Amino acid sequence: MISLAEWSLNKTIRTGKMTNLDFPRVARQQFGIDCIEFVDQFFADKAKDMAYLKELKNRAESEGVTMGLIMIDTNGALGASRKATRDRAVERTFPWIDAAKFLGCRTVRVNARGGDDANELRRCVAESCAHLADYAAQRDINVTIENHGGLSSDPEWLVSVMEEVNKPNFGTLPDFGNFPKEIDRYDAVEMLMPYAKAVSAKASGFTPDGLVQETDFFRMMRIVRDAGYTGYVGVESGAPRQDGEDDAIRMTRDLLIRIREEQKPCKPIFNGRDLDGWVQVEGGEWTVEDGILTGRNGRDWSTDPEVTGSWLRTEKQYADFRLELQYTINENGNSGVFFRAASEKNPAFTGYELQITDAHGQEPSRQAAGALYDVVAPTKNLVRPAGQWNTVTIIAQGETIAIEINGERVIDTQLSRSTRGYIGLQNHDEHSVVEFRNIRLEQLSGS
Repeated sequence: MISLAEWSLNKTIRTGKMTNLDFPRVARQQFGIDCIEFVDQFFADKAKDMAYLKELKNRAESEGVTMGLIMIDTNGALGASRKATRDRAVERTFPWIDAAKFLGCRTVRVNARGGDDANELRRCVAESCAHLADYAAQRDINVTIENHGGLSSDPEWLVSVMEEVNKPNFGTLPDFGNFPKEIDRYDAVEMLMPYAKAVSAKASGFTPDGLVQETDFFRMMRIVRDAGYTGYVGVESGAPRQDGEDDAIRMTRDLLIRIREEQKPCKPIFNGRDLDGWVQVEGGEWTVEDGILTGRNGRDWSTDPEVTGSWLRTEKQYADFRLELQYTINENGNSGVFFRAASEKNPAFTGYELQITDAHGQEPSRQAAGALYDVVAPTKNLVRPAGQWNTVTIIAQGETIAIEINGERVIDTQLSRSTRGYIGLQNHDEHSVVEFRNIRLEQLSGS
């Protein structure tokens, strides 16, 4: 679902060519978007003006537009060191929560503004936001913090605020931008997504083929999808001049639609509930809980091509496909993803095995993590430390096999050992615990 952030039209509004009251009509009629996200700066004195709010609501309803969110910037510093100052900011936020409730919004966004000391700011922001979350919960409203500069753009710090407040209606609003250069925006958004109540798809520049210059939207939207997020994604585009704002909105919207359509053919082959569609081979233990498939107590693995150990395979065979999944492995753990494998003998040799090991920081090799086991080494080792989730894509089409780890291609090769077979997951030994989730497959032409 796509929404439109009012900030995308900030230059047009500031020139007086449209007002906040025009926003619902513009979103629907000019851009075909039926959910909008307000910025309080553009109606800063209207939080308690019921006549104005009723007119705004009527205009949105007449256009069939849902009002989803209010971004609050004018309330003051919720993380100020002086309690009186932050209490005043909390009191100034309450009317906006009430306005959000009246308009039918589900969420408000606040800022983590205050001092520079990380611990002090965390304490002060958490105290303020706990009060706001309690107040908002009575009105069925979410309170969020965006990565919006300063310490809020440090994902580890912002996650620590989430953990300290620890309320179900309090979360993040991950913005694809707003990170300093030294922070990897993809890793940062991935850290924030488990707490996300809204998402902002920021786009500032565009390539001739309609992509965003500063952010790989395909990679970012996979992170959003893999987090299980099903809410609105807000178009927050930027243009250097007012006369470019409309085009920037359309290009961001069209890219999000394109990504959504390209993601559709990649269907789950693990349902997140049980092992329906899978066959257990040679023992081992597999359990499913909260959408995660866990392998333990594997046995009987060797490098003998004629003998298999314990693994889990699909009921169906596949030839040409795009396979997506996420995995995490314990310390010193070992596992793998088999594909184009036979049901008998060792699947690492009848087909191929993407090697999974606890190998963060090790040199790439044909036996190390990210390798096609004993065949092709990855160009680089991008696996994360034990206990962290890794995102994998395997593309097999004809003799072409490509592997992507955590958003980067590390193998692109031609191999002819096998062209069709089962997809499988290995539980290697009694000391290894491997977890998988978000296992999806798109069958490509020629399958």
